[in-house]
Amino acid sequence: MSQTVKLTVSAKVVRTKPARKPDFFLGLFTVESWREFKRHGGQVMGFNEKKATTVGRLQPGDRILCYLSKVSAFVGVMEVTGPSYLDRTPIWSDGVFPVRLPVQVVVELPLAGAVPIRTLRSKLSFMPTKGTPTGWTVYVRSSPRRWSDRDAKVVVKAISSNVGKGLGGLVRNARANVGTSTPAKYLKLPLTARVGRIIAKTARLSAIEEVGALGSYESALSFNKVTGYSVNVPIAETCRPTAMCMETCYFAAGAPSWSNALRHQRKVRASIQMNSAEFAERVAMEYDRLGLTFIRWNGGGDLFKESVDAVNHLAKMRPDIIIWVVTRIPEWAALVEQAPNVFVHFSLDKHSLSRRENFLKLKPRTLNYFFSYQCAEGEIPPLKNLKNVSVLFFDNYKPTTDLTGYPSEIICPLNTVADIAGVCETCRRCFNGAAVDH
Repeated sequence: MSQTVKLTVSAKVVRTKPARKPDFFLGLFTVESWREFKRHGGQVMGFNEKKATTVGRLQPGDRILCYLSKVSAFVGVMEVTGPSYLDRTPIWSDGVFPVRLPVQVVVELPLAGAVPIRTLRSKLSFMPTKGTPTGWTVYVRSSPRRWSDRDAKVVVKAISSNVGKGLGGLVRNARANVGTSTPAKYLKLPLTARVGRIIAKTARLSAIEEVGALGSYESALSFNKVTGYSVNVPIAETCRPTAMCMETCYFAAGAPSWSNALRHQRKVRASIQMNSAEFAERVAMEYDRLGLTFIRWNGGGDLFKESVDAVNHLAKMRPDIIIWVVTRIPEWAALVEQAPNVFVHFSLDKHSLSRRENFLKLKPRTLNYFFSYQCAEGEIPPLKNLKNVSVLFFDNYKPTTDLTGYPSEIICPLNTVADIAGVCETCRRCFNGAAVDH
């Protein structure tokens, strides 16, 4: 007689905890500290000891929104990969920051493609569209600061969108140009000339104080009520003045000639020489933060090798940025490369007409160039001097003769308006292709 054995298998139900939902935090960097963070591998953030408790709350899987102060833009998102710890091993140049947090970059934008926080107005809960709220800055003053999931997702989406657009994708291949320009040699011009005085003043300042590159919280761009925001470099170290320039240069008088302005111009030049690509990134970020529609390159001063490199790099990296390059030096102007967003404005006067032919003989790399003519004090320019000229300026924007004798399209509006503030922004002829096409 056979017997059937019945086996009963009991299944044990294992209950697992649901995956923890990550929290979002803000992480603050300057442009320089972000670059340093990346140079050291991009795997450790550091904080001072007062932040130990706050940093200790971050857990593996939490996300950090990487925010660049001063330029007010988001550059990436990181994930916390482990618990915080104490370590005093020197890593960073501006402090020990012994409270360390292991991280990894999840998504990153080139600096020139960073997302300005102003572009997220109305999307972030603390930045409403109406009015001019100022309280929002409290959300980006401390690090790490807890952010709501809703606001954090707005930032993550904006960063991901810029990755898709490929903004600034050439930055990774940028070449640093370190120390390739010769040291500044100051021209010996008479002190009776305006430019002679500014060159002598710059030489005195240079002799008593060394000036390095721009700091983390200094702007690369300067503002002028007529031409807007511009890159300004020292006359004394970059210009090749004509006889008329020496007497009438607007940039050698007033605010641009003050000692602090000269120091800033020298810092800008040093930054360009140190690394032209990084300077181009810096200009792009300021352009975005300020919401500009164009920049003038050489509001004061002129081109030099690394400056041309910076213009060419910025044009390729950010084809949406309009660059209006003003110059008087043929050999540097000829090296500006063809780009639809770059317009080379070559300035002439009665003493420098030969520079036009010199520029053309060099076979410029760009076709987007035009010539302007600057009148000396009291000058009534003969038409022969205005051959192939697209823009005409009178001294101090005050015509010395009846303008009906000149083609109306070449008369700059600055010569005819009572208030010159903002005229370049309104006219745009020098950087919208109209002057090039004339």
